[in-house]
Amino acid sequence: MWWTFKQIGSVIALILAFHGELNAQGNDNQKANRFYEFEIECPIKKCDISGEIIDTNIYIAPPHSKFTIVDLQIDKCVIRFTLFGNNKKRVGSGSYDSEDFTSYTYFMITKAQLDFKASPVTKSNIDLVVGNILTPIKLRFSPFDFTKDISIGATFGIKYSFNQTRQTALDALVGLGISTVGIDSLSSHGRTMTNVDLLAFSPSLGLVLEFGNAQIGIFTGIDFISNANKFKYDWVYANKPWISFGLGYSIFSFNLKR
Repeated sequence: MWWTFKQIGSVIALILAFHGELNAQGNDNQKANRFYEFEIECPIKKCDISGEIIDTNIYIAPPHSKFTIVDLQIDKCVIRFTLFGNNKKRVGSGSYDSEDFTSYTYFMITKAQLDFKASPVTKSNIDLVVGNILTPIKLRFSPFDFTKDISIGATFGIKYSFNQTRQTALDALVGLGISTVGIDSLSSHGRTMTNVDLLAFSPSLGLVLEFGNAQIGIFTGIDFISNANKFKYDWVYANKPWISFGLGYSIFSFNLKR
């Protein structure tokens, strides 16, 4: 069966839309990979920020030198070397100081050199994280109850980011904190007739799911009261785990890959 012009036009439109989507994804990937590292030595020339050559001398970029793509054109790239700390990076016969942020030295390489001699520098998806947690309400079991036993403590663990933008991540945490535990006649089956507030050591484990600045966390742990305290033996929740949702969660991280 012969296709009509309308059907052919629809197919062409779909192909063009798919091609545009692939180009958009390619551009997004190109934007995500602004930091590169030379795998082998590479000839480079000094240029201005627009890519115009200002020095005909050829310099040699050493292997493992890291650089940032400042401008990516059809057949050439404008790059600037990335320096860390107070180290000096020597490129050919010239050198420049990492503390001089008032002026930059730009270099030009071809697109073919970028593809053949360099590779993107990607960050590890795994970070170490340190923070703190506040759990104002706990769910206890056997018997089931909500208690206002506040726990405050420090947390540390591992954060896994699902993408390079780090907008979505999952944290696996270990917490060490101090809790206030309330014991009354209900939580002691009538063995303690007065309300008593005690301090307890509260280790915990938790998972936190991050969506940008929004965080949802769930923790489980056990409150340990000192063996020297006689009220411990009247408490029905002694050595029993609790579950709580983290509120006011604050976290700081650094990347494992240096």
